[in-house]
Amino acid sequence: MLFRSSVRESFSWYFPVMQPRSLPVEPAVVTPRRRPSTPLSVIYADALYRPVPPVEYDDEGYPGPDGRVSESTRHAEASNYCFDALRVWFRDQPGTLVANDLVMLFEKGNPKAALSPDLMVVFNAGNPDRSSYKVWEEGDAVPAFALEVLSKRTWHKDVRVKPGLYAALGVREFWLFEPFEPRLAGYRLDGREYTRIRPAAGGGLPSRVLGLEVIVEDDRIRFRNAATGEILPDHVHADAMRVEAEARAESAVARAESAEARAESAEERARRAERRIEELLKR
Repeated sequence: MLFRSSVRESFSWYFPVMQPRSLPVEPAVVTPRRRPSTPLSVIYADALYRPVPPVEYDDEGYPGPDGRVSESTRHAEASNYCFDALRVWFRDQPGTLVANDLVMLFEKGNPKAALSPDLMVVFNAGNPDRSSYKVWEEGDAVPAFALEVLSKRTWHKDVRVKPGLYAALGVREFWLFEPFEPRLAGYRLDGREYTRIRPAAGGGLPSRVLGLEVIVEDDRIRFRNAATGEILPDHVHADAMRVEAEARAESAVARAESAEARAESAEERARRAERRIEELLKR
């Protein structure tokens, strides 16, 4: 089923690192005229992911891992943080797939009908080892959440072309993050239209899919637990927290051992005193 993906309320961002003019980041999607049988891969041909050689193909000829490299350290940091943080967030839900840069194929028999979100979350998909995600082998389950981290090479496709395909596939939330001049926008599928997600009282953008708020802190994309106000840590922060917790535990053990030693010393002094008293009484 094709979702007509118009977007309410346009606005603009300015990306000086990309082009010296204002670029519309509100996904401006024009639904092309089509015959009912026209595949999405034809309608949204410009949105498709083109694997980067060398490409690994499975036995059926579908693409998997390829030779892509990170656009920049900022791009990699954003993608890796989101992947690591959400893997931890959903650790008690083994059926939830969190994947970054995994090729998603959405038309059986067409190896070119592919997307590769910087991050996607699919519920009830499980976590077996995959070289690609084939929608027709997953009960037609598409991502509930998709994030694209913009770059100089891909921003136009991410902003102007992909939203229509994501909406047509039924992706419930679509997010854009620009890491150089940090900007964040989230969109929710409302019927057949993407609508912009408005900030919550605390300033974060609420993701109903994740049960988290998405924010920009210190120019970095971050996830925040709205119930506690805690930001999901990145791996560096998590490791620092682990080291700090271990240090506190070691300090607690040392204090306990010191207290035990003092108690033993006091008991020994008491016993010596008792023996001395007994000796005096015997005289």
